[in-house]
Amino acid sequence: MNSAPDAISDPSIAALQRYKPYLSAEAYQALLTTIHEPAQIALRINLLKNKNPARALEKWSSLYGWETCPLSFYSDGFQFKHYDTPPSQTIEHRLGYYYLQDAASMLPAALFSPASAQSLTLDMAASPGGKTTQLVDNSGDHNLVVANDASASRLPALKVVLQTWGALNTVITNYPGEKWGAWFPETFDRVLLDAPCSMESLRTSPSHPHRPITPDERSRLAARQLALLESAVAATRTGGEIVYSTCTLAPEEDEAVLDAFLKAYPGVIQIDPTLSNTLQAPGLTHFAGKAFDPQVAGSLRLWPHLIGTNGFFAAHLIKISPMPTIEVKQPSREFVNTGLCRLPTALTKQLCKQVKDLYAFNCEAVLSEYQCALYQRGTQIWLISEQYLHRFSSLPYAFLGFPLGKLIGSKLELSFEMVSRFGDTFSANIIVLPDEYYQDWLSGADLRGLPLEGVKMGTVVAIRDELGRNLGAGKALPKRLRNLLPRRSLLLK
Repeated sequence: MNSAPDAISDPSIAALQRYKPYLSAEAYQALLTTIHEPAQIALRINLLKNKNPARALEKWSSLYGWETCPLSFYSDGFQFKHYDTPPSQTIEHRLGYYYLQDAASMLPAALFSPASAQSLTLDMAASPGGKTTQLVDNSGDHNLVVANDASASRLPALKVVLQTWGALNTVITNYPGEKWGAWFPETFDRVLLDAPCSMESLRTSPSHPHRPITPDERSRLAARQLALLESAVAATRTGGEIVYSTCTLAPEEDEAVLDAFLKAYPGVIQIDPTLSNTLQAPGLTHFAGKAFDPQVAGSLRLWPHLIGTNGFFAAHLIKISPMPTIEVKQPSREFVNTGLCRLPTALTKQLCKQVKDLYAFNCEAVLSEYQCALYQRGTQIWLISEQYLHRFSSLPYAFLGFPLGKLIGSKLELSFEMVSRFGDTFSANIIVLPDEYYQDWLSGADLRGLPLEGVKMGTVVAIRDELGRNLGAGKALPKRLRNLLPRRSLLLK
């Protein structure tokens, strides 16, 4: 007869036992039952590429045999109850029409109010980029999001996620999060700090097995988290919003960090308890003999058993008064040293006319709506945020801009990313791929013998299937359709 796991045979139970005094007997038993069950995967719809999210989900569910249920706290997020085709194995996923993540990871960005005109957002620890894309959606990609990460090795993946999502108004930077408050005090309307943590979510999986956390490690993490929170609040303008979140349920890294800030800087922030009250997931008021500031109860402690997620912690903070800060000069360099040159108005109009003539797509309207300008480096043409140019042009960046395409002589060859983002709205230079070519195309093969009538030879063409879905881009050549799907987008047989 099998016995229930105990603290000796299962280290995760030992970690859980320190929370037992803070849960009802019923809740603790539910937690014990939950922690070894896999968390339900969740989908977040890309609002830039899906103008009718409900219709998009309906189509995918019918096509792939999905059953989903909506998240109570985010209208465009859904947990999977069942799927025939894994949601990671679709062309829509590979082209960024939706993002897969644990539902709890959608909480932080969902806590912010909708972005106002010309607002500035900082994602202080952005990689791998899932929460950053949600921040982009929050403003409809109309406002600048600074995606910062202190780890240079994590930036290429962040860049890929943002470009796949189709985000125009972003810049990626590589600085310690602790620096931003002194460099840019009272600057940002919204700052997300998804802080580095011990990842003690209480839910184990093959990819995230339990590991013991020493008291010294907890202490070091908490000290860094407090320093990051101080920087985040300092960088936020008075009246702005901060979200502090972690993927750990260790109170030392959660409520205790908020408590330390409230005691060190009384009257600077208020904790907004709205979503915590709605989900009935209050923060702890005390732990291990230490009482916390009463406001801390308004934070959100999402135990794994509540809505079937991994354990998560978040707090929505409103900055109500300035924070004492010693301003420090930020790094700088002249923008001219980036090698990027703004296109003259006449050349911008000329390239936009080429796009309009070839695809019946209004590129000038995109530049106007999203407040971007065209810049050139070598043969590459980039869309760059005017907000970045106005506010941060002297700040060295890691990656900047969204690729429009490249110049071949005087002709613009449109980028794959532009077709992925806007191809659904093209009205010309489109190939509708017959079903018999579908699998070969998704595996990256060039196609031969396919009729190429109605498209301009030698140009990048938008590819759709017979259902009207965007399948990326190809190049029409005399004897073949060259496949331009990047390797990350392939669905290999």
